[in-house]
Amino acid sequence: MFKSVLFTLLFYAGLSTFAQAQRRLTEATLTYTVHLDATATDTTVSTQTATTICYLKGINSRTDLVTPVGKQSTIYLAKTEQVILLKEYGKQRYMTRLTRAQWEQSNSKYREAKLDFQADTLRIAGYLCNKVIATLKDSSSFTIWYTRELTPLNKTFLPMADLVPGLILSFETRVGENKVLYQIDQILFNPVQQILFDIPETGYRLLDNK
Repeated sequence: MFKSVLFTLLFYAGLSTFAQAQRRLTEATLTYTVHLDATATDTTVSTQTATTICYLKGINSRTDLVTPVGKQSTIYLAKTEQVILLKEYGKQRYMTRLTRAQWEQSNSKYREAKLDFQADTLRIAGYLCNKVIATLKDSSSFTIWYTRELTPLNKTFLPMADLVPGLILSFETRVGENKVLYQIDQILFNPVQQILFDIPETGYRLLDNK
């Protein structure tokens, strides 16, 4: 009898540990710093001092790329399957509306990447991360570090987020000829304001989505 009770306690303790190890992200704010590859020769690339802020709220997401020259926001509304792009450069403001299919097509090169899951591990921001090498059709490759401890409900906020079973905390991409590194800087689990997902009705020039 005692052994049976002990086994039951250990079983539920294991479930509790597993639940704590995998936190479902339904609402969070993720801030990534963006670093230009130190070997790059083009020192004019604006992403040298850029910040990417991802707001997750249920099945919706918003990603703000903030650079010294302006800001670009990508708002994904799951219920209507709309993607809204907002660009602000000084006094100039532009809006582009995309369907889910158009958004997927614009990121197809990442969706079709071949993944090589590595045995390497690394702690980033206190979370245990696993390494993945993603190779695109043009043979270019990027390193991704992701943690299984956090799992976003919505993975549309990063082009490569759907590729891994967890949350990406560090990844590479390319801007022109320069490799750029995105590194998590802060994760907040506070409620995200609904106003961030309201689409402006005025003040933006509507651009063609072609």
